[in-house]
Amino acid sequence: MKNKERYRGIIPPIVTPLKEDETLDEQALRRLIRHCIDGGVTGVFVNGTSGEAMRVTEDVWEAAARVALEEGEGKIDVFCGAIDSSTARAIEKVKKIEAMGGTLAVCTPAFYIKNFGQEEIVEHYERICNASGIDIAVYNIPDTTHVNILPATIARLAELDKIVMYKDSCADWQQLQETLMLLEERDISVLNGAEELCFVSMLCGAQGCIPGLANFFPELFVELGRLCEEQKVRQGMELQKRINGVRKCLAQGPSWMAVMKYLLEVCGIGEAYVSAPLAGMTKEQKETVMATLKGQGVV
Repeated sequence: MKNKERYRGIIPPIVTPLKEDETLDEQALRRLIRHCIDGGVTGVFVNGTSGEAMRVTEDVWEAAARVALEEGEGKIDVFCGAIDSSTARAIEKVKKIEAMGGTLAVCTPAFYIKNFGQEEIVEHYERICNASGIDIAVYNIPDTTHVNILPATIARLAELDKIVMYKDSCADWQQLQETLMLLEERDISVLNGAEELCFVSMLCGAQGCIPGLANFFPELFVELGRLCEEQKVRQGMELQKRINGVRKCLAQGPSWMAVMKYLLEVCGIGEAYVSAPLAGMTKEQKETVMATLKGQGVV
């Protein structure tokens, strides 16, 4: 079970710090990754949903991947998003990641024109694997791709040699539980992407989590992982309650992304710029978020 051993722990989906002109704030990104490493994470996932991968320019996408690979080299695993609307476009991104020295690309199903069945999803990943010289992680996020990778489908994909990890952000415990059962004896790491399911998923067999708030409060999630590994149920449940309390702040801005960007400012890492046309935080919204964070003792 080399993949289950290799790809585990807390892996923040890194926010992409921007300047006012929407170019990459490289120094802020370096500070953010170092902050996560200092907090005990085992890896970072750059150019995912939290990184605004489908909103930033290609130049920002490429620069963010390069910076993450540089900062993580020899310290942590770096997962690079190769998320796009068709198989051919995803393969182009995988090849760019490989050329930069990346060793693992994260791919969602194709989207925009909807998938019409699970067989198309299987073919999508088969073609990516056949064209790739690096390992592939499957990323299920129905809210943005509008397609759900069913447990039986990821069980089929787990047979492909290059597929080493599965990130499940469906936020459906029944589905995730079935997936964990089906993949228990397969050498593929399963990581939960829904913060509200971190405790139960790791307690019941997930190898780790990819929670957005771990960008800013990595120690909370690293500690939760330790408690789950030690089967300390009561303490783990209490910490999950605290995480749920912190998570309420994500609903206190014009969008969860705007709040995430504001947290860069709260933590002294970067500025709160979001990609257009997303609205930024108002003064009143910032005050509400700060009150929530203070109430949970994280600032």
